[in-house]
Amino acid sequence: MIFSKPIFFGIVFLLIVGPFWACRLVWVLRSKEAPGVYAFAGQGFAGDQIKEDYSEIRFWVGKDTFWVHGLGNLPVKPGEPIRVRYQPNDIYDARVDVFAGVWGDTLVYSGIPALMLLVLFVHPQVVPWGSRVRVITRKPFIQIWAE
Repeated sequence: MIFSKPIFFGIVFLLIVGPFWACRLVWVLRSKEAPGVYAFAGQGFAGDQIKEDYSEIRFWVGKDTFWVHGLGNLPVKPGEPIRVRYQPNDIYDARVDVFAGVWGDTLVYSGIPALMLLVLFVHPQVVPWGSRVRVITRKPFIQIWAE
């Protein structure tokens, strides 16, 4: 198969970054909301020297009470209400219902390979502009030639 440079990198982008987004999207679509209360801010250690802030959120599902670690530095005070999203089949898979709480790790984990692909796409010596990319089933698998 022969592709132009933008089409090739678009397909590679979808193959590498797409699963991160698809998994999180399925998680969001299957999740349910629950009312919660910001209980307190905690502080732990990530290693010997690095302090890590986090929040403790208490939320309710039916008559049961659960706790979840949230993001650090949330713009709420102890006792204020906050929404939580959780999986009905795994109540402990819960997150604070803010953009960074739900999508933050997905952005980081998918952003790193996306940045690498962007550098490879933009760099003129990796795949020159106007060149074609041929994908085959035997070595070298990918061939690049300029027109």
